[in-house]
Amino acid sequence: MRKRKNLAKLYLLVITLPKGKHEVIGDLLEKYDVTAYLNTLARGSTEKIFTKEMMFCVIKEERLKEAMLAIQDKYSKFHKKISMVYSVPLENIIGVSSYMALSNGGIK
Repeated sequence: MRKRKNLAKLYLLVITLPKGKHEVIGDLLEKYDVTAYLNTLARGSTEKIFTKEMMFCVIKEERLKEAMLAIQDKYSKFHKKISMVYSVPLENIIGVSSYMALSNGGIK
């Protein structure tokens, strides 16, 4: 009989950044066991055309709060640039094999 593994809960961390700041946040997130991230450019929907960067990261639940607080602290140094961060649980969104790969085997 196979043993059941205690899977770590994963979250998708969505981060909006000023253009050119993804490396700063990417370096910061290395400390919080982010297993994958994607960086892309995004456009705003206001009259002024402005460009932001979006980061989509996969992170374990136990590191989520710490990472969000560290990002918030880093945002304070961006000098009045609009930025935000939020998370979405990945439960029931992805398959088991993808979940295991993104959570480094799934064990807490």
